[in-house]
Formats: sequence, C-alpha cells, structure tokens
Amino acid sequence: MTTPRKYIDSHWLYFAVQGVIALLFGWFVAFTGINDSTTLVSCASIVMLGLGAIELTNLLHRTRLKETWGLSLAIAVMEIVVAVLLLFTLNQNPAWHLGIIATYTAVRGVLEILVGLHSVDDRTDKTLWVICGICGAVLGLVILNSGDSINTTAFLRAFGIYMIMFGLSSLFYGVHNHDQKQSYKEERRTIAKSSTKKITAKRATAKKSAKKSTRKSTKSRRK
Repeated sequence: MTTPRKYIDSHWLYFAVQGVIALLFGWFVAFTGINDSTTLVSCASIVMLGLGAIELTNLLHRTRLKETWGLSLAIAVMEIVVAVLLLFTLNQNPAWHLGIIATYTAVRGVLEILVGLHSVDDRTDKTLWVICGICGAVLGLVILNSGDSINTTAFLRAFGIYMIMFGLSSLFYGVHNHDQKQSYKEERRTIAKSSTKKITAKRATAKKSAKKSTRKSTKSRRK
C-alpha cells in the first residue's frame, strides 16, 4: 500500500471518530421517527460543529507533522460555517435549511470524490470514497434543483442516509488505514533486519578476507 502524504494520510483515529459521529447522527435522523424539522436541524448543526472541531484537530496534527493541510482547513471552515448558518437560520423558512445542507452535501461529495481519486492508491479505499462522494454530490444537486417541492423532513432523512454512508466509509477507512500502517511498519522492520544481516555478513566476509591477506603476507615475508 502506498498512500501519498495528502489529506487522506491523516491519523487513522481521526477517520474512526468522524465515522462514529456521522453514523450516530445518520441513524438518529433516519430511523428515530422524529418529524420536528427544527430538532433535526439543531442536531445537524451540532454534528457539523463536532466534525469541524475534529477537522481542526486533524489540521493541527498535520501542521505539526509538516504535511499538507489546505484541504483539511477548507473542510473545517466549511463545516463550522454550515453549523453557524443553521443555528442562525433555525427559525427561518425551511427552504434556508434545505439550501444550506444541500449545498454542504454536494460540496462535501465533490471533495470526497477528489480525495478518493487523487489521494488514495488502495483500490478498496478509493472505491469507497468515490461512491460515497458521488452519492453526496447527486443528493445535494437533486435537492438544490427541486426548489420548494420537497419536504424538509424527508430531505433530512435522506441526508441522514448519506451521513450513514459517509460514516461507514470513514470508519472503514480508519480501521483499514490502521491495519495498513501496522503492516507497513512490520515490512520496514523486516527490511531493516534484512539490511542489518547483510551488512553484518559483509563485514564478517571483509574481516575474513583481511585475515587471509594478512596471513599470506606474513608467510611471504618468512619465505
């Protein structure tokens, strides 16, 4: 497995925590049967703040490791802005909520597609991110083009399904990335041990050759 040092190469725990939060929110929105759109929008704003905070933590982690952090900053800002907008428009027309969340879903989906195509080499991970991104982009664009013809609660439930998909993809990648990094470390250790053995063998051979040449020169002198 080779993974470029881009956004997707963040610490595996970040993806795991992000996946758990998205899964819990998606399940709550899609399957609890709550029909109050204000409650659902409030939950969405809190989740966006949580995801934004996690992304900021990831940003600090990447900055400390001197890795690229531009995409991480863009995602963190987007999620925090979405959370603030939802909170400030809580008592406004539901169309505002639809527009904000649909735009976020479409943009997030496009970013996931780009991440999968340009920052992941593993085929399984690439497929997961691209499929999840396509679903988000399509859902967001469909809602944006539907105008006022869609029910707010129905859209939020569809958004919950998307978040479940996003959470599963993120959680799976986090666990998979952790396993891959452990395998990579083991491979590096094996290579290092093999190199050490080769160096030791070369030194031993060199010492034997030096001893033989010394003995030959001593014998030639005696003659």
